[in-house]
Amino acid sequence: MSWRGHVEAGGGDPDEVRGAVTLLSESITEVAVPRLRHAVAAASGAAGLAGDPLEDFVLAVHELVTNVVRHGGGSGRLRLLRDAASLSCQVTDHGPGANHVPIALPRPGIPGHRGLWLAQQLTDSLVIDSGPDGTTATVTARLPGVQSSG
Repeated sequence: MSWRGHVEAGGGDPDEVRGAVTLLSESITEVAVPRLRHAVAAASGAAGLAGDPLEDFVLAVHELVTNVVRHGGGSGRLRLLRDAASLSCQVTDHGPGANHVPIALPRPGIPGHRGLWLAQQLTDSLVIDSGPDGTTATVTARLPGVQSSG
């Protein structure tokens, strides 16, 4: 299934990012979560995000990273990429994958299960590719001063 617009699922190889430069490539483990949050904040700030967009992007990535630890087999990989117009972060796990990854705000009173919804709300796009070998979630934020081509 493929959604277009703010959230997309399915699609091409998440490792194919044309014209992008890798700013950060790190392993995800439970003990690395705080260090990764700080590293993403520093690299994203250096790439041009600031203020609320920076905070939103870092929180979205943090939600994806904690999902890897909680639901995706406990470990994975984070890649922060910059191209001419945007900053993207790919978070990959090696969990069982899923045919459909729900992205919805749960009913009040239900604890947790808001991470993907938050990541969707806080960034310009969220793309989820899931298969038998794991899941890659990618969030993207437009860099300031760059006009959208769409």
